[in-house]
Amino acid sequence: MGKYGELSRNDGHSKWFLQRTIIAHDTSMNHPWMQMIYNQNFSVQQYCAWLAMNHASFKALEQYQDLPALKNVQKPHLLRTAPLEADLLQLQRAKTRWQDEVQEVVSSSKATQRYLTHLAEDAEKPQLLLAHHFLQYNAVLSGGAFLAEMVSQKLCIPLGGPGVQFYAFEGVGHKKTAAEVQRYMRDLDTIDIGDEERQLMLKAMNRLYDDVRDMMQECYELNPQSGIAFGAAKDEFGNAMPPPRIPDEELLQLSLSELQGYNGRIIMSLAGELLDVTAGSDLYGPGNGYGLLAGHDVTRCLATMSLEPEHLDDLEWTPTTAEDEAALNNWRDKLKAKYPVAGMLTGHPLRKNATQVMPPLGLVGPPEGLRQRSSATAAPAMPAAAPAPPKPAAAAGAATADADQKCPMSGKSGVGCPMAMFAGGGAAKAAPKAAPKAAPAKTGFMKGKSMITAVSESKGEADSFFFKLCPLHWDANTTRLLIAVGVAAWVSGIFVGWNLNRQWIKYTAS
Repeated sequence: MGKYGELSRNDGHSKWFLQRTIIAHDTSMNHPWMQMIYNQNFSVQQYCAWLAMNHASFKALEQYQDLPALKNVQKPHLLRTAPLEADLLQLQRAKTRWQDEVQEVVSSSKATQRYLTHLAEDAEKPQLLLAHHFLQYNAVLSGGAFLAEMVSQKLCIPLGGPGVQFYAFEGVGHKKTAAEVQRYMRDLDTIDIGDEERQLMLKAMNRLYDDVRDMMQECYELNPQSGIAFGAAKDEFGNAMPPPRIPDEELLQLSLSELQGYNGRIIMSLAGELLDVTAGSDLYGPGNGYGLLAGHDVTRCLATMSLEPEHLDDLEWTPTTAEDEAALNNWRDKLKAKYPVAGMLTGHPLRKNATQVMPPLGLVGPPEGLRQRSSATAAPAMPAAAPAPPKPAAAAGAATADADQKCPMSGKSGVGCPMAMFAGGGAAKAAPKAAPKAAPAKTGFMKGKSMITAVSESKGEADSFFFKLCPLHWDANTTRLLIAVGVAAWVSGIFVGWNLNRQWIKYTAS
């Protein structure tokens, strides 16, 4: 028996792996490259490099798809090589040579080559291949819906169309990927994996996360820009907004049955605290991936990494292992950084024993001003933001420069223009790096060019004719000014035309 005992074996492999890789997962999700995608200020050059790296990774992994060790989890619709090729073909301007360009990116990327070497080494032990399979496909499934929307909006490509097919799975609805992840985890739990094999798989997963973050760093360094944390809301200038604080007199106090029947804003309970997740309605709203969590206590589900309906509203459940407690605290920190606390759930055991079970949950007892649901409606919740992690030195300089960039039409800072991609590559103008760099060597990463050479060498957005005309940048003052100019031009045109017509009549009469 391993050091985690029979209890951890009975809880399932998926929970065991997810709880022990949650920090590595969150670090990857908050990498500056991911934050650029969330902020939609990445360049086509960078995104194509990212697709090329993933194409090499999945193509190498999928050559083992028929191995017996993967038969329980491998499904034909999971395969990503063909969708990635469709995306690269669509985004690659020199379409006759896109395969050569992809190979150039892959061979120049030290991080990709390192991952391929590690994958080849792990392929000698089938269970280690399962570790790669588990992380790689579930990463695209779980984060793909949000990433697809960001890329689709940035590149003006319909969801599921060539250019964003990487995130589209045949037979799986765009907002139904959470159910597919749950299906995968149930299938993984049916595989016989011993404690020693678990430990080896965990080691391979952590190394895989390191390799993927190195790939992200290479993409980020092609054109560093400031980003925004996952799920964070932005104001009209593109700045992250913190979660609001709901006034004490407007906080809710609900029983479990009242929570289940609540028909106001989108509320869920975590460890006895009610969180207003209305700002995340694209995730928690009806019919969306995590809509089943709304109106329920989700303590056991999140702590044990489960979306099984029978684990909702289990008020008898409390953490039984250090891993359960760590996972629960991790979710509390993440969600409370994004969504406002809307009150408390009465009768929750973790609230009663908060100081014994985990660090204080904020509202230890019923605070003054907590009210029953029937007394009034909940305060409107503003979109929430999670604090961004510390950025590398290059990112600090990029953030300052990005904040100083202004739209030539509206004067706003830090706002990209979707139309600019047609004239300047689809990216915000590159911000100055933290320190001067030498000209790129011909043998360095990307060899001083990329798959989208025409994009990276073309003039920037601010010089683009389409960028300057883009109405998406106009603020109210700019719009009023242009309307006034247009009206004045129209009126003057009437007088000029009338005068010319009068002169023409006199000329013809004579």
